[in-house]
Amino acid sequence: MEGPREIWDKEAGQNGTLANCYGVTKDPTSNYMFVMKYYDNHDLYSYLIKINKFLSFKNIVEMLWDITGGLEHLHGNKLIHGNIHWGNILINEIVINNDIELVEARIADVGMHGPVDKKNSNESCRVHPFIAPEILKGLTPTIASDIYSLGMIMWALSAGFRPWGNWIHDHNLATKICSGLHPEITEGIPNVYITLMKQCLDPDPSKRPTVLQLIDTLEIWNQVYSD
Repeated sequence: MEGPREIWDKEAGQNGTLANCYGVTKDPTSNYMFVMKYYDNHDLYSYLIKINKFLSFKNIVEMLWDITGGLEHLHGNKLIHGNIHWGNILINEIVINNDIELVEARIADVGMHGPVDKKNSNESCRVHPFIAPEILKGLTPTIASDIYSLGMIMWALSAGFRPWGNWIHDHNLATKICSGLHPEITEGIPNVYITLMKQCLDPDPSKRPTVLQLIDTLEIWNQVYSD
């Protein structure tokens, strides 16, 4: 049976939908680590600080298309990520004549969680604002909880800063998320974007869209905003 590392190599690595992984190494403490491609713009967190909110809607759609494509390969192979946040979305910016022509986004930390039917108790490395409410309540990560995390990525892309930025990542924030609330939506965002984001953030996991439904919508957006 293939594991997450093999799926990464065979499926996503060949078509560029996930962050490039060159191999696996082991540090002196016996922890395994992936050897990754170096991305000049680091992660989404660093990139949003660098550009200071100046991100066109076209660039947002490009990045979502990439991220969703990576997620589709995981879910299509019955794998979950389980810990999507802006620190493991790696960014590559293509600049021509001082203009940003393309912003590529790749999901990293793949293979740390595994099959959809595998329980994982590694809670310590998860980032509160991006965690689905059902996970904060103690349930196992699922494909639907990955979609919630993607919804929070959508929020961060549209706002340009950290979700729940004024809140300490503690029990109070977890309680707020579990109650079904999400950060205030930034003004000036297209209604179609807001609608899709709210669907991803639905407190009921069964009501969130699948990754294939997201791809269908983003494909239309890509056609509209690529001109």
